[in-house]
Amino acid sequence: MFWKKWITDIKEKTANMNKEDTCSYIMTYYWPHMLLGILIIALIFLFGAHYLFGNKKPVFTCVMPNQKIDIERDRKMEETFAKYAELDPKRVDIDSDYNFSYDDIKLEGVNESGYEKFFLKWRNNELDAVIMSESMYKYCKELGGKFREIDDTCGFKEYKDEGKCTAVILGKDSFSKKVNKKEDILLLAFPDNGKHKENSKKFLKYMKDIYDGKIGGVAYE
Repeated sequence: MFWKKWITDIKEKTANMNKEDTCSYIMTYYWPHMLLGILIIALIFLFGAHYLFGNKKPVFTCVMPNQKIDIERDRKMEETFAKYAELDPKRVDIDSDYNFSYDDIKLEGVNESGYEKFFLKWRNNELDAVIMSESMYKYCKELGGKFREIDDTCGFKEYKDEGKCTAVILGKDSFSKKVNKKEDILLLAFPDNGKHKENSKKFLKYMKDIYDGKIGGVAYE
């Protein structure tokens, strides 16, 4: 180890010096070594802190493409769902910043990077739930997307696809009607490659409690 070599070298060269001269010698000739050592220790500490505390992936992710972008509502949903499901709020991700054009739906003034972000998350198995219009549901299926079959709708009306319940109907898609001038319904569906199945079930119950007025402070269209 280079530390042992430095210590041995210092001991040999300062054997006949007093404390004051020894300190002066070390500061004069070994300050680059000391600085390097401090930097190495700092890097090890930062890496360890990031690995242990900063690299926590979400345990539940829900996105709301082509819905009203409301950051405050999203954060409130993260907080209330985390408490509802007994999860760390820092590891719950609910985001409505995903507006983009698709198929015959053309939106003006939107950042089309949302399209890439949405489908990249899907391909990387990072989406647990999606709140979206029926037209987007069908578009995702056309691109090869698959949705998990729902055994318990928690009281929501079933949305049947090929004879199976693969989504629940949240109501009319008022935002789609406002923007696109088209009637559509709003669905809650769960991509079949989502990793957090149990938390997805809890989210479905959480959404029903919102609609039943059991959870306050979350105004959702």
